[in-house]
Amino acid sequence: MTLTEANKTKPISAMDAPVLPKQRDKRFDGYLKTAGFVLAVISFVLPFVMYYDILDARPRPESSGIQVRDPLNRANQKVVRETRGKVTSTSPNSSDEPDPMTTATTSEQTADRLAKIADASTQSFPGKPRFLVREVVGGLVMIEDETGYWFVEKGSPLPDGSTLVAIQRGTTPGSWNIKTSDGDVIDRTF
Repeated sequence: MTLTEANKTKPISAMDAPVLPKQRDKRFDGYLKTAGFVLAVISFVLPFVMYYDILDARPRPESSGIQVRDPLNRANQKVVRETRGKVTSTSPNSSDEPDPMTTATTSEQTADRLAKIADASTQSFPGKPRFLVREVVGGLVMIEDETGYWFVEKGSPLPDGSTLVAIQRGTTPGSWNIKTSDGDVIDRTF
């Protein structure tokens, strides 16, 4: 029997009916939706549960029976201003008489104190700080003082309080000196 003969023997209603695909089981979709909803609820509730669990897990210190007073609690504080019968105003004192209130004190100029002042005024000042010129390279001068080595250029402050005015060649070949704003000339030392 050929295919055309088989089609001829089938009823016409079977040939015209469309072939329907096999029905899906929709229970699996329902399981996925339910699992997603449960997961969302757990994710929402979990932080609150953990917070309350931490609160319950804190150790409770035993009460010693001593009540601690908060030093910043000013609920029962009373402000009292004593006027002693005087009427006070908020305006500054406009009278011409001096204020009798003592605001500062000074020591008396006794002979002993005046002698100490005279001794202090005759004391000599410390000498100027000394520094040495070590090297001159490309407009920079390396100087040395008791704190270390410094690089200075024209116009820079020096350790003695003066400023560098000029960098000059010395009298002998290969020698250098610097001139300060105080008029000092400092030669290169080896």
